[in-house]
Parts: sequence; C-alpha cells; structure tokens
Amino acid sequence: MSQIRRVITSKPDIRLHSVHSRQAPQADDNSFFRPGGSGTWSKVDPSIVIDIAMKTVIGLGVIFIGGSLYVFWYKNNVLSKIEAAFDKTWDDAALVRLIKQELSRFDLLTPDLEHAGLQRLAERLSEVHPRRQEQDFVDSIVKGETAGSYFLLVGPKGAGKSGLVFDAMLNIRNKGSVLLEAHPDLEVFRLRLGNALNYEFSEDMQAGLFQRPDPRSGGPAMDIERALDKLYEVAMRSGRRRPLVLVITKIQNFQNNDQGRNLLLQIQQYAERWAIRGIVTVVFTSDDVWPYTLLRKAATLMQVRSVQDLDWEMSKRTLLCRRPDAENVDSVVHVVGGRQSYLNMVSRASEMLQAAEDLLHLEKAWLENCLGLIPDCDNDGEVVIQQKWSLHCWTLLREFVRLYRAKQKESGDCWDPLKLPIIPAWRCQQIMTRPDYLDELDRLDIIYIDMNSNVQPDSMLIFRAALDIIEKEGFDELLEDVRCRIKEIENLRR
Repeated sequence: MSQIRRVITSKPDIRLHSVHSRQAPQADDNSFFRPGGSGTWSKVDPSIVIDIAMKTVIGLGVIFIGGSLYVFWYKNNVLSKIEAAFDKTWDDAALVRLIKQELSRFDLLTPDLEHAGLQRLAERLSEVHPRRQEQDFVDSIVKGETAGSYFLLVGPKGAGKSGLVFDAMLNIRNKGSVLLEAHPDLEVFRLRLGNALNYEFSEDMQAGLFQRPDPRSGGPAMDIERALDKLYEVAMRSGRRRPLVLVITKIQNFQNNDQGRNLLLQIQQYAERWAIRGIVTVVFTSDDVWPYTLLRKAATLMQVRSVQDLDWEMSKRTLLCRRPDAENVDSVVHVVGGRQSYLNMVSRASEMLQAAEDLLHLEKAWLENCLGLIPDCDNDGEVVIQQKWSLHCWTLLREFVRLYRAKQKESGDCWDPLKLPIIPAWRCQQIMTRPDYLDELDRLDIIYIDMNSNVQPDSMLIFRAALDIIEKEGFDELLEDVRCRIKEIENLRR
C-alpha cells in the first residue's frame, strides 16, 4: 500500500517549454545558410552570391548587346527603306496601265490599243498631250541635270504645273524621285511625307527599353525634321551620280499663319543645304503668290518659273488632237481659254460647246453669289462690310473689262482673244482703295498675282463670266446705287 501511495502522490517528470524558449531546428549540411549561436542567420555562402551575380551580369549584358545590335540594325534599315523609296521604278506593266487610264479619260482607248505595246501607247499619248515649251525645263530638273538649285513653279490653278512634273517622272519611270501634296493639317502632311519616303517615324521600333523619349512627343514639326534629316543621311551615303528629287505640290495649301510659314521655312532650309551639296533637288508648286513672297526672303539658290495658260494656237491644237472631228473649236477656246483643266473637261464631253457654256454658267452663278450686290442693304455691320468688299471687287473687275475692250479695239485683226488684261498690284490697290482685298481675291481664284506683282483675272472663264455680268444693261447703275447706299449708312453712323 505504501508503494502504491508513493506512486500516486509522486509528480510525473514532465517538462513544459514555452514557445519562446524553443531552439531553432538544426540545419542540415545542404542548406544555404548555417545557424548561428544566437539563433539568427549570420553567415552567407560566397560561392552562391558570386554565382547569382555572374548570372545577373551576363543576362544584362546579353540584353544590352542584343538591344544595341537591334537599334543599330533598325537605324540602318530605316535608311535602306528611304533609299528604296527613291529606287522604286515603274515597270512596263505599270506604265501601260497608267497610259491606258489617261487615254480612257478622253475615250481614246480604242480596241486596237487594248493589247498594244508600250511604245505604241506612248506614241498615242504624245498625240493626245502636245508637248509644252516648259516641259524641257521640268524634264531637266527631274532627270537631275540641273543640280545645285531648288525650284518653285508658280501659276494659276489648273494651268498644268503638276502635269508637267508627272510627265517628267513618267519619262524616267519615276526613278530617283518622290512626289507628295501639301495639306493644311501638319499631322496629315507628316503622314504623307512618311509614306512618300517610306519612313515610319520610329513608330515601328520594338525597343521601348532603350527608347528614352517618346518619338511622338515633339509634335508633327519635329517628326518632319527627323524625316528630312534621314533623307539628308540617305543622300549623303548613296553616292549617286545625280541628285534625288523631292516634289511637293500645292504648297499654298499650307496655312498662311505662323505654323504653316514655319514649316515652309523649315523645308526651305533643307532645300538650301541640299542644293549647296547637289544631293537633293526640291521642287515646289504653288497656285498663290504668298509662298513665293515668303520663300524669296531667305532664298539664295531658288529658281522660279511661271507656268501660264496655253495660247490660242496651242489650245486649238490640244482639242483637235483629242477630238479630230470636233466642230466649233474656235468658239470653245474663246469661252474656256487656254486653261489646261478646262480643256480636259470639255474635250471629254460629247458636245464641247455646250459643255463650255455650262462651265461659263456655273462660273457666273458662283461669281454673282460670291460678290453679290445689294442696293438696299440693311444698316448692319456685317452686311455693310460685305457690300464694301463686293463694291471694290466689281470696281476692279470693271477696270479689267475696260482694258480688254480697249486692247481689242486697238489691236484690230492682230488681237489675241486669250490675252488677259494685266494691271500692276499698286494700281489695283488705288482702284480698290483697299490694299488688303487683293490677297483674298487671289485666294478665291478670282484674280491671279504673279511673281512680278502683276494682277490679272485668274482665267479666261472667270473673266468671261465677269464680262457678261458687267456688260449687262443696268450694271453701272447697280454699282452706283450700292456705293450711294454705303455712303448713306456711313453718314448716318456719324
């Protein structure tokens, strides 16, 4: 019993350990770290650290070298693509297709020409388009025979400036030249320039890690600067015997504000630099005079050539080449004049004289709507300003009609009916008593101001429309009534 009592009363030998008093488990020999005496990770295996560092350095080195090689390849590929844009030529199939399209415009693609060769089609096209005297000059530019200058072709709308350039490019199969058209929106012009030069403005570059700024952060002006600089690099490394040719048509489409003028001067600076080295020839075409006025301030190597309407004999020859059996050719030319675009329109019509009369009717309606005279206009500020504008414009047009009739009476049988009257710009300002109206009339293609600051009606068609309106009975009285009404309103306001 005493033994049993001793067993019951004795406490079991159980040791309780708190959680904080537990020791860390023993680390095996394969672990990265060895336990320290104080229970912390105190020592690191140096071989493991060196191995990780070497792998990191090698990985970064591979990325850096690979990225550098990609950037190097990409920059050379950009230059190669721009060079390929100038090396692109029209093959025989493309030329045949273009000539057939041009002949189809005038319904001259006869069944015997459907399967004709390139030489036969080219001969037929030369018959349809009589060669102009300015063509030799433009051909020499596009062929690269006149290096050391850049050129500005100015003339009224539809006179054939772009046609001269296109025919010259057709003769050399478009080798070594690109063409694009100006646009008021610089973003659109940026895209057109990129498409013409086959340049993506680094938008297709797959190297965002190595690209410090956004390629589009500078705006369209900076993108255009990059494209022109790349073209400069291509021209310098190409080693060509003749210069590259960059044609920008209708530069009057650039806005006549700070943004548009700055862009035009930006392109001119490169044109001057390229012309000095004889590596790129830039050709501008313009319908208005303000780009010439802007460019001439900084121009040292620019040559200017004026492209005007066809004369009487050349206009008749053009129509007879396209319509050998046509009648009333003299009457048609008398109405539309020598404007290339109008001759193209009427030559495609079945009744050319009726088509010419329709064009004249549309021009008269547009002119009367644009310069409408209101003899009993309201005493409203905007109405009075518009009537002043119309009054001064019709005063100038009436002076053109007077000079035309005086020249007709003076010349007699030697009179050229397509010879438009010309008045110096300073005299036009005196007639209109407003110097600021001329630019607006030029923008509306009612008048044309040439590089010598001479003013003439924009075309024979617009002049015929003005002549019919001015010589209508009662026009002088209507003009005087409007003048008196404006004076009356101004007196009331005083």
